[in-house]
Amino acid sequence: MQKQPITLAIDTSCDETSASVVEGVKVLSNIQPSQMEYHKKYGGVVPSLAKLAHTERIDNVVKESLKQAQKTMDDINYVSVTYGPGLAIALEVGIKKAKDIAEKYKKQLMIINHMEGHLLSAFAQRNSDAIETDNYLPQQFPAIGVLVSGGHTEFILVKGVGEYEKIGETLDDSCGECLDKCGRMLGLGYPAGPTISEFAKEQRKKVKIEKIRDNRSTLLRLNTGSGSYELPIPMANSNNLNMSYSGLKTAFKQLVDKISEDKKVKKVKEGKLEANIETFDLEKEEIMNLCILLEATAYEQISIKLISALKKYSVKEVWLGGGVVASSRLRSAIRSTVKSFDKKILVKYPYSKKLTTDNAAMIGVAANINMLQLQKLQISLSPENKATLREHGIFIDSSDFSEIDRDPSLELLAASY
Repeated sequence: MQKQPITLAIDTSCDETSASVVEGVKVLSNIQPSQMEYHKKYGGVVPSLAKLAHTERIDNVVKESLKQAQKTMDDINYVSVTYGPGLAIALEVGIKKAKDIAEKYKKQLMIINHMEGHLLSAFAQRNSDAIETDNYLPQQFPAIGVLVSGGHTEFILVKGVGEYEKIGETLDDSCGECLDKCGRMLGLGYPAGPTISEFAKEQRKKVKIEKIRDNRSTLLRLNTGSGSYELPIPMANSNNLNMSYSGLKTAFKQLVDKISEDKKVKKVKEGKLEANIETFDLEKEEIMNLCILLEATAYEQISIKLISALKKYSVKEVWLGGGVVASSRLRSAIRSTVKSFDKKILVKYPYSKKLTTDNAAMIGVAANINMLQLQKLQISLSPENKATLREHGIFIDSSDFSEIDRDPSLELLAASY
């Protein structure tokens, strides 16, 4: 086997300062210290604090990634970095560091779309895994990418490496954003998504969920021993692959308010509470039941749209990426959905939950896969190909680094291979 390219990858797209060394698709290191304590008390990511934390940590994170991988800059073939989408002032920190390193050590620099990193994260391999071929390019096309995170919820038709078409997306809030905001309504703190999953898992076997459908709407009903709750599945009956989570968030708030108000009215009638006192009084079991229904409804919308996508496009694989994919419930729901449609379709997702959140390892994997694709097309990293390489985000001359800038609203579009 020929020697695999080694990239030093950097990602500072949001609130994770991450650096990684990736050889081929093997993750040799993936350093990603959490900023959670910086942002937790504010109930969400504060951009200025994220930038400050990135600035304070980036040097040590890069050093630690090289140390853990047992590599020096002499071993690194090129540097790769996320340039969007993400928080503008956060992206700037990683891009500047990548430029400085590439210029100092005379390395080529490759800029990577953060969402392509999530899309290709399923192809990352552990350092201990045995790779029996030089060709680690994805082989099975077309495929459908399902990207579910705090900032995005979208379906990508993958026709080949760099050949991407967005075929469906949320029209408002992302799935992850919806879960976090609804979790806050229940007092679960930030981020609420993992807590919702834990509560739902603990209570799920004690309740039953059924799908109710008519010509106009589809909803899920959760039946408990003492009653039932309902939530609508937005856009379930639309004839496209788009989704909506703002409507689910509103419906969830109305449900929580109704349960609280009903309990208040009962206590007032029993003389246990004065009518003019505001109260939010949900018992743990009620919160758990609401978590089950919320999670099921959020994921059912994805499953419904995925079935429609599978019917429309003849695909061989489904790739999962993004922070919400850390949920075993979502992965299970998608596997069941795909299996019910066609058992031959393979569902791929990252080998570790650390590769579902924002991380540099997926950026390194995406960079090396794209680099191998260029080699396959016999596009060499030579000066005469400088213009073509720049179209693919590869800068071989440090004099051109000044042209690299962050793109906070970057879309995942097809490259011109």
